[in-house]
Amino acid sequence: MIILGSLVVLAIFLATGWAVATEMFQQRQWRRRVEAGDVPIVAALSEEAMAVWRRARPPKDLPSSLWAGVQGAQLVAVTLDSATLSAAADGEFRTEDGRRVQVASALDAAIALAAKLADMMLYDVPNLRLSRVRVDVYSTFTGNDGVPVQQPILTTTADRVDADALSWDALTPAEVLARFATVYHRLPTGEGAPITLAPIEGSLPEQPAPAREAEGHA
Repeated sequence: MIILGSLVVLAIFLATGWAVATEMFQQRQWRRRVEAGDVPIVAALSEEAMAVWRRARPPKDLPSSLWAGVQGAQLVAVTLDSATLSAAADGEFRTEDGRRVQVASALDAAIALAAKLADMMLYDVPNLRLSRVRVDVYSTFTGNDGVPVQQPILTTTADRVDADALSWDALTPAEVLARFATVYHRLPTGEGAPITLAPIEGSLPEQPAPAREAEGHA
C-alpha cells in the first residue's frame, strides 16, 4: 500500500508539473508572438481575457451594474500596442417612496465604466502589455422616428505612461479620466450629450482564441 500510495503521489506530481510547464511554454510563445509584431495574437489575448470577465461573478467591491457594463463591452479594433473597446451605459434608477428616481445619469455610469475598462485592459490581460487603450461609451437616445438608437457620449484614450503614474484606488473615476485624453459633454440636466468620435485606429483581425491554439500545441 505504501508503494502504491507513493506511485499515485508521484503520478500526480508529474502530471501537475507537466501541466504547469506546458502552460508556461504556451504563455512564453504568446509573449514572443506579441513582441514579434503579431497583431492577431493581440486581438486573441484581448478577446480571451474579456471572455473570462463575461463568465466571472462581480467582484465584491464592484456594483453589479458596473460589472454588467464590463461584461457587455466589445473589442472593436487592435494594433500591435493598442486596443479599442465599445461599451454601453444608461442611467440607474431605484424605487423611493413608491416612485422610480434616478440615482446616476448615463454619463455618470459611462465615466465609471470607461475608467474600469481602461484599468482592466491595461493591467488584467495576461501576457499582454498594451501602450494605449481607447474606450468609447454609448447610451440610448430616442431617434426622430421614435425608435431607440445608441450614440456615443464619452470617449477616452488611456496611455500607459500616464496610467502607471496614477494612484488608481485614491482617485474617483472622473479624476482618473481627467488624466487621460477624454471627451464628453455634460448637459445642465447632468446627462451626456452625443459626441463625435475620432476615426478608430487598427482593425479586428480574425484569430483563433489562445485556448484553442493551446490545444493544438498539446
